[in-house]
Amino acid sequence: MRIKNLLIILFLLPLLASSQEDVKKDLKLGERYYNNEQYQDAIYFYLKADSVKPLNPLDAANLAWSLLNSPDRELEAIPYFEKALNTRRTNHQLIHKNLGTLYHKVFQFDKAIEHFTAYLDNAGREDRFIIYCERMLETCNNAKKIVEARQEYEINPLPYPLSKYNTKNVFTTVDGREIIFQTQDYTLYKSEIKQGRFQEPNKLFSHGRLEKANLVGISYDAQILYFNQKEKGDFDLYEANLVGLTIKKPKAFPGEINSKFNEYDLTISPDGTTMYFSSDRPGGYGKTDIYRINRISENDWGTAENIGPEINTPYLERAPFLQASGKYFYFASTGHENMGGFDIFKSTKTGISWSNPENVAFINTIYDDLSFSQTGNGNFVVFSRPKDFEPEEEHLWSVNLSQNIPLTIVKGTILAGSPLSPVAADIKVYDQETKERMKYIYNPNPHTGKYLMIFPPGKDYEMVVEAGGFLPQLIQIVVPGQKYFYELFQEIRLYTIELAEEKIGEKVEVENVFYDIYQTNLSDSLIEKYKPQREKNYDHLLKMVEDIINTTDSIGIENINEMREAPKTSQNEQQESYDHLVNLIETAISNTDSVSLALLDKQTVENEETSNIYFYSSNQLPHEYLNKTVYNGDTLYTKPRLNTNKEKQVQAEDSKYDFNYRALKAEEKRVVMHKTIYFDVNEVQIKTKYLFDISQITDLLYNNASLGIEIHGYADERGTARYNEQLSRRRANEVFKKIQSNRIKSNRIIIEAHGEEDLNRNKGKLAKSRRVDIVIFEPIIQSEIEK
Repeated sequence: MRIKNLLIILFLLPLLASSQEDVKKDLKLGERYYNNEQYQDAIYFYLKADSVKPLNPLDAANLAWSLLNSPDRELEAIPYFEKALNTRRTNHQLIHKNLGTLYHKVFQFDKAIEHFTAYLDNAGREDRFIIYCERMLETCNNAKKIVEARQEYEINPLPYPLSKYNTKNVFTTVDGREIIFQTQDYTLYKSEIKQGRFQEPNKLFSHGRLEKANLVGISYDAQILYFNQKEKGDFDLYEANLVGLTIKKPKAFPGEINSKFNEYDLTISPDGTTMYFSSDRPGGYGKTDIYRINRISENDWGTAENIGPEINTPYLERAPFLQASGKYFYFASTGHENMGGFDIFKSTKTGISWSNPENVAFINTIYDDLSFSQTGNGNFVVFSRPKDFEPEEEHLWSVNLSQNIPLTIVKGTILAGSPLSPVAADIKVYDQETKERMKYIYNPNPHTGKYLMIFPPGKDYEMVVEAGGFLPQLIQIVVPGQKYFYELFQEIRLYTIELAEEKIGEKVEVENVFYDIYQTNLSDSLIEKYKPQREKNYDHLLKMVEDIINTTDSIGIENINEMREAPKTSQNEQQESYDHLVNLIETAISNTDSVSLALLDKQTVENEETSNIYFYSSNQLPHEYLNKTVYNGDTLYTKPRLNTNKEKQVQAEDSKYDFNYRALKAEEKRVVMHKTIYFDVNEVQIKTKYLFDISQITDLLYNNASLGIEIHGYADERGTARYNEQLSRRRANEVFKKIQSNRIKSNRIIIEAHGEEDLNRNKGKLAKSRRVDIVIFEPIIQSEIEK
């Protein structure tokens, strides 16, 4: 074996020697190409050598510098720069500076901070990169906070077919029904929303003078497009009318808007009287500033003025966007609390000035973010940007800014009976804390059982449901806070409880889907299955909600309640508004796509379902056993409240009925039902006709831990008193044996033998004395007695 191993070594030695020679040659070639600034060739030979034997720190430094100077390969330099720090023969200061920059680009901000700090700790007073490293150190600390804030928002790429374009800018109309965007090859497209979805974009036909023009804005109705274009070496601003899909001949803006310097971007107020634009003309606070200019007449503008240091910094400011309300001003800047490149900032109007800008965290990356457009209601934002770590291509993104949404929507269904079917009902909802009645609650359609509720999230409510044939239900609903808008779903199911063909109570089940069904494990597979229908346009739904609220306000909730039962009179203007409202509600309810329906159907495990069974009382009047609740202006009698908080409900149920039912007084029992079983003379055997009823009673007791049972045995007066007492006890025990069957806790069963009953020896009355009376009851807990 030793001889064999020795032969193998002798065979490999020449090969190893040859390999070592090849590495030396590759390293020499790599060094030669590096010194000649032929970086691509240098990279090839250094990497070839590194694949055979790890590079030493000096060669690693040369490879790192070569990668840094090669387009799209700079991030590969990181491990080689790190290795280059292992020798004193490399320039550690420049390596720290570049490692800080590269780690910033891959979102490793802590490592970037480490290297920028190392640079500054060793920098001399005259070091030319001190200002850069100080700014980058500040930028990395900003970036850590901004990236954390970005996680609070739901940012989505616009769906196919919009997702296939490599874009550079995008703008939305004030109503959010159209977007116009430009691709990297300067082509312009327009897409409309129909049936809640963006349609296949239509290509716009540009005028010849706009061949290399950049889209920088649109009017609020998209009838005018704004561009910048190089003219005699500098960028100037232009406007052009859009007619159908054709962009007409552009016109340069007159007066002081364009100068012999660069003008890049603009936004015009909704009334058309004020323009904000960016320019690098001298006299500003930084390299590029934002200016304001007022319109004097249709074709004449006044004097341009710098909007001041609240917005402009010593760095670059561009891409102004004035939101349609005129209250919010957005712009791009490389200054302020920036995370790298251009970031989008927001400033709020305070009197005649603007507030300190805030970083719009959800939109910004470490790259140049210059695209931002927002609808008039402020809910929908669309922008073009690259993905993190993929700066080569930009795509269209959107976000719904109802993060701390003022209103949410619950789509509900109420069903009753067996089998379940829609039922007419009246619904009222009250704020549990203030007792105020909520306004935007719309009763179920009696044909579908579907209803709609609109109210603020993050609160507890009490819901009163009155349906025909059932007691008024009081249901507590805890609506979670929503950082972004999503629909909530609810289903209420009402059942009657019958025993021996007698209606003795009712059961209510409430199923709440009060979470984002798209943020669950199951959603991924179903979204893929229903991919063509996947995109939900919540902005469309939010507009519908806004329309519902406005229509309700115009009619008045009192009038709506009166008109619900009134005959339709199309001549009546108010009735037409009511009809419009009904149509809006029906559309909002039915606006649940196939993916949502599939998720609702499949995700029963994650849904919050609670139920309550309530038994009627035969020994109390309704006002005695229903709860009285006083709201502002309303006094209601309902069943006890159903708490949909599962933990509280379980804790209460575990200990509520754990006591000896024999100790209850008569006034502490709510009698649910009576059942009498008759016997033949001197018999204790139960007749066959009663066995089914007894079986039902057993199931009722087993399934309802709150119920107790009294079994009273009797005999007629014939025979001795002792014999009749024993006979009545045997009859009661026979019923007890049939009922218990080891399923019912003994503390809930009360047995009493009453012996003979004197009914004056009338034959018919004697037969009625030979019996067992079964009384099903429910304890009235102390809180109910005191209410």
